[in-house]
Amino acid sequence: MLFFFFSPFPAFSSDFVVSPPPQSMDKYYSDSGKVSEWIAQMRILSTAFSAVFVSLDKKNWGLAEKNSAVFADSYKKASEMIPEWEEEFDLKAANELKESILAKDLEKLKIASEALQKTCSHCHSKNNTSVWARYHWPSTNTIKVLDPLDEKELPYDTFMENLSYSLKRISVNFEQEDFQQAWRSLNIFKKRLTSLRSVCSKCHVDEWTKGSTSVKEFFVGDDMLEALQEIKRDLATGEPSEKVFKKNINYINKRSCKACHLVHQPIAAIQHAWKQKNQSAP
Repeated sequence: MLFFFFSPFPAFSSDFVVSPPPQSMDKYYSDSGKVSEWIAQMRILSTAFSAVFVSLDKKNWGLAEKNSAVFADSYKKASEMIPEWEEEFDLKAANELKESILAKDLEKLKIASEALQKTCSHCHSKNNTSVWARYHWPSTNTIKVLDPLDEKELPYDTFMENLSYSLKRISVNFEQEDFQQAWRSLNIFKKRLTSLRSVCSKCHVDEWTKGSTSVKEFFVGDDMLEALQEIKRDLATGEPSEKVFKKNINYINKRSCKACHLVHQPIAAIQHAWKQKNQSAP
C-alpha cells in the first residue's frame, strides 16, 4: 500500500515574501499560555490524514473510511477559521479523498492526496514563517531591561547598544595597553551581561522550570562569566597575554553574541519591517 503523507519540507518560491498573517488569526492566539485553537485544528486534520494511510496499510478500509470523514470535517472547519485563507483549501479534493476510500479506488485516492499535499505545502510555505514571527516570537519592543550602572529600565534595543559598546571598550583598552581601564570596562560589561540574563525569562516562560539547564545557559551562561574571569585573572598579573585575551574575548563574541543574534535577529528584522510598514502606511 502506498503512503501519501504531507511533505515536511515545503518548497519556497524565488519571490518568497513574509507578510503579516491576517488579523482574524489573532483571536486564536489570544492566550499565550495555551495551544492555539488554530494549531489544535491543524493537528486534528493532520493526524486524521495520516491515520487514513496507516489504516490502509493495514488493509483496514473501515477505519480508513472513518478517518477520512474526520479529516474532511476538520479540513472544512479549518477552511472557515481564517476567511482570508479560504482559497488555500481544496474542499473538492478533501471530499474526493473520502469518496475514493468509499469506492476503494486507489488511483482516485492518489490524485486527491497529491492535490491536498500541494495546497497544504503551498499554504505552509507562504504563511508558516509569518505566523511564527507574530505569535511565537514576542517582540523586543515590549521588553525593558534594568541597566545596573544607572539603575534605570531601558528599552531592549538601547540596552543592547550599551552592552555592545561595553564589550568593544574592553578590546580597545586592551589593544591600547590600558590594562587598568580594560579591567574597569570588563567589570561594566560583566554587570550588563548578568543583567541580560533576566531577559530570557520574559519570553521563555515555560522553559524556565522544565529542566536543570535553563535557556539562559545557551548564550549568557556561566561559561561566559568564566571567560571574563580568566581575562581578569590574566590582567591581574600586570603582563596579560594577548593569546589568553583573544581566546576568551573571541569565545564570548562567537558563542554568546553571534550565536544569540543568529537565532533571534532574523525574526526581529521581520517584525521591525512590519512595524515600519505600518508606520509609513497612510
